[in-house]
Amino acid sequence: MDASLIAFLLDLAVKFTGLAAMPVDQLPPLQAVSRSQMRSISCGEPKAGCGEVVALFDPDRYRIFYLGTLDLQDAEDNSFLLHEFVHVLQHRRAGAAMYASCAALLDTEAQAYRAQNAYLRREGRLMQVGAVLQATTCAASNAVAAGRFLAR
Repeated sequence: MDASLIAFLLDLAVKFTGLAAMPVDQLPPLQAVSRSQMRSISCGEPKAGCGEVVALFDPDRYRIFYLGTLDLQDAEDNSFLLHEFVHVLQHRRAGAAMYASCAALLDTEAQAYRAQNAYLRREGRLMQVGAVLQATTCAASNAVAAGRFLAR
């Protein structure tokens, strides 16, 4: 993994969110995984409705998983790492509270998507991520599991 790319993306995650900076060497390890491994990590047993996840921060294992098929020299692909770096910064600030309720979870994801989209615009990319979040609401019967809203 290119250390200068990681430092660059972390710096932009801080700039785009206003969250407190952290040393690069305190980031969780990044681990490339296959699509089937990602499904298992993000959804447990495969089930209907489990979306395709490109990358995720697992606070319990303090690790960022990403699809090994990503071209990390491409802005669209490495934007998913920036998104996960935002989650790491959020976790340093709020801990598990970032997943404590549906509303907190949606706010957490919205901030990460805003940063990711800001980065994509900065890089001249037209790709937009997180559109499904705009149509997502919290209701008393909402079954969104804490920490598992992964519409990436």
